Amino acid sequence: MDPSKRILVAVDDSEASTRAVSYVAKIIGRRSGVRVRLMHVLPSVPPALLEFAGADKPAQEERLEAAQHAAQTRWLDQAAQAAQPVLSRAKWILRKAGVPLSAVETECCPSISGERVAREILEAAHASGCGTVVVGRASHAGLTGLFQHHVGDALIKGGHGLTVWIVE
Repeated sequence: MDPSKRILVAVDDSEASTRAVSYVAKIIGRRSGVRVRLMHVLPSVPPALLEFAGADKPAQEERLEAAQHAAQTRWLDQAAQAAQPVLSRAKWILRKAGVPLSAVETECCPSISGERVAREILEAAHASGCGTVVVGRASHAGLTGLFQHHVGDALIKGGHGLTVWIVE
C-alpha cells in the first residue's frame, strides 16, 4: 500500500492526543483507501522489575529469572489493558468521522525508556509502512515553552522519509 495512505497516530490520554486524532479524523474522514495505525507507547517497566540480585545456585537463579520475567509480563499486560480506553476513544473519534473500523489498527508498544519514545514511534512507522506520523502537543507559554522538549521535536529531527504532523 502507498505509504502516503498509511498514517500512524501516537496516542495517550492527553487532550493534545485527542486533538491530534480529531484532526486526522477531519482530514481523512470518509476518504477510501486510507489506513490509520493508533499506537500507544506503554510506560517503561519499573526498575524494580528489571533487575534482581541474582543467586548463588544456578537452579535458584533460573527460578528467580522466571519469576521476574512473569512479573514483567504481568506488568506489561496490565499497562496494555489500561491503554485500551485510550485506543477505544481514538477509534470512536475516527469512526464518528466516517473512517471504517476495518481501516484502523491499534498497537501498544512497550517502552525501553522515556528518551526512546520518538525512536520507537519512528521505527513502528517504518515497520508498518506508514508515510505520516501524527502526535499531539500541548502549547506552553513563555519560558516554559522555550525550555520544554517534546517528542514531536525528535520526530521531526529523526523522521527522514516521513511526513510529521504535530497538532497543538
